[in-house]
Amino acid sequence: YNINPENILTITYTEKAAQELKARVINQVGQEAHLMFVGTFHSFCFQIMKHYKNNSPLTLIDQSEAIHMLLNRYDEFHPLESDEFAINPKTAVTESFIPFFNRIRDELIDIKNVVLEDIKDQYADNQELFYQLKDLIRIYPIFQKWKKDQNLIDYNDMIRDAFDLLKNDSDLLTEVQDKYKHVIIDEFQDNNFALNEIVRLIASKKQSITVVGDDDQVIYSFRGANSYNISTFHNTYSS
Repeated sequence: YNINPENILTITYTEKAAQELKARVINQVGQEAHLMFVGTFHSFCFQIMKHYKNNSPLTLIDQSEAIHMLLNRYDEFHPLESDEFAINPKTAVTESFIPFFNRIRDELIDIKNVVLEDIKDQYADNQELFYQLKDLIRIYPIFQKWKKDQNLIDYNDMIRDAFDLLKNDSDLLTEVQDKYKHVIIDEFQDNNFALNEIVRLIASKKQSITVVGDDDQVIYSFRGANSYNISTFHNTYSS
């Protein structure tokens, strides 16, 4: 179809799958396929952050480093309203803080819009859970500021920050849309809401998008994936 390989954005879910796919395409098409972007969502979003965000170089941290940071400065969160968080910091960080912070970004939730008084009645039978929610909502922006002050970014930040850049900078979005005119996504059923929105922004101009997915194979439900992606695909890209 005489498509410039530089205009093709191909997303897979693991680096190993990306490397295998790139090798197979090069084997069938030739060396010009090197110009295609074939990688994970995280590597693509990190590329956007590095190329387009005007600040000092970013340092990527993994989950273990995020946990260490939270535990090392845990005393700064006091006083905590949750008794359980106060008693067992390690369990609080690994089983509550990290999953909650990740889901906030996976679902593109703006916690500034969360009015706790509006949902307080839902926790009438579990006051401790309500206190935990209050602590988490208070602590999340503190953690984000710690990273920002040190030019640190984690994997979920990459997704959320890339979305914010594309959504709020129309010139940047147009530049990315013009570069990546054709989008291909593997394992589409495993996209969460944030990933779907990034794809929608990029593909909205030309709507040249191909996805491979099976709604019976959703394996990342813990991070917001669901078969809704498959069922709504035709409506999202209907023109």
